[in-house]
Amino acid sequence: MQCSINVLIEWESGETSWQLLHRQDKTGTYDCDPVTVAIYARENNLLDAKGWKLPGLKKLVKTQKRILRHAKQAKLPSFHTKPIYMYGFKVPCNHEQAMAIDRRNGNTKFADAENAEIFMIDEFSTFKDLGFGGNPGPNYKKIRVHMVYAVKHDGRHKARLVAGGHLTETPIDFVYSSVVSLRGVQLLTFVAELNDLEVWATDIGDAYLKSYTQEKVYIIAGPEFVDRQGHTLVIRKALYGLKSSGLCWHEHLSDVLRDTGFIPSKAERDIWMHDCGDHYKYIAVYVDDLLIASKDPSSIIKTLSKEHKFKLKGTGAVSFHLGCDWFHDDDGNLCYAPHQYIEKVMDNYLCLFGKRPHNAHSPIVQGNHPELDTSELLDNAGIQIYQSLIGSLQWAIQIGQFVIATAVMTLSRFRACPRQGHLDRIKLVVGYLSKFKHGVICIRTDKPDY
Repeated sequence: MQCSINVLIEWESGETSWQLLHRQDKTGTYDCDPVTVAIYARENNLLDAKGWKLPGLKKLVKTQKRILRHAKQAKLPSFHTKPIYMYGFKVPCNHEQAMAIDRRNGNTKFADAENAEIFMIDEFSTFKDLGFGGNPGPNYKKIRVHMVYAVKHDGRHKARLVAGGHLTETPIDFVYSSVVSLRGVQLLTFVAELNDLEVWATDIGDAYLKSYTQEKVYIIAGPEFVDRQGHTLVIRKALYGLKSSGLCWHEHLSDVLRDTGFIPSKAERDIWMHDCGDHYKYIAVYVDDLLIASKDPSSIIKTLSKEHKFKLKGTGAVSFHLGCDWFHDDDGNLCYAPHQYIEKVMDNYLCLFGKRPHNAHSPIVQGNHPELDTSELLDNAGIQIYQSLIGSLQWAIQIGQFVIATAVMTLSRFRACPRQGHLDRIKLVVGYLSKFKHGVICIRTDKPDY
């Protein structure tokens, strides 16, 4: 069948000519370039028009829609494939990536971290093993677990098993768990310096597993569990990721602190106080990170580890806490600064842009008006980079670099729809942070010399 429809074609040279849409000898426009004809017919609503009902045209249009949809989805950043870096190390997103990174690096650091996590979980009797095909009963819901990987500031590789709490129903009871504010930490250290108290820090290992969960959930073990892969495991302890785990741990730790004579501060409930007669001793709680101020911090550590069987790590005079380096200056004053955190920001910048930021003398350019910027809108990948930089700089402000607060807060307004000019401005802020990264906050308790 030969079609009687002619189409006007504009060639690359700019010339135009009428060509037959379809010919029996397969030399028509549709026969030579069916994709372009299908797109043209769809955009001009010609699919059902007389003379356009060609064999395979509608099917080709549907296929073309599917191809375009897949192409758009492929452009979206994928959480499972996007590379993540911490302190210069590539961090995997799942077990398979972790093993691949170990093989590429010629070591077993992530494998060892996984084994240490599983060993600790078993030590706390976190799961009840029902074996292959075990049935926990109709009241239990099946969920998933996965490993979350990290690299600490000192190069230690960590792995933590996290439950898919998003698959469970939200408990009727209140599940919120508070933490000490950074302002509370600053006031606590000032009070400690004012009263000649020692300031120690410690981290409670696998804290959540000290408490039991009220949620009825189970999993099917994955390859991380080695010889138990495929077993039905009922979750007994407050595993990370479950919606009620934070509150369960908070209540357990609160009971422990009350048993040792501490009471929560009326000003801030996550700063705990104990009246020793001649002084108060304090504990600031940020989930499982404790900041202790006392004339004898070792006695508190001994009570927590010996009597309450807490596995404490990184215990001693505070040197790194909540992203900040802590140290004494030449005059003996306690100081803190996010030196290592800023280095992490610089490493992430290097991974994103392939080079270090240029040093800047100011976080804001002269005549700065980001609201008037008309540069090109960022694509999805650019938006994610912009939001990541904003988030990391906001935390830098919280832990001491407040000099960039105005610049960052101004640019935070454009997180939803940033432009190239906004990204250039946030790069400038990172450059300023790089140049003045050695600034510190000094806690002085003597009267200033006016």
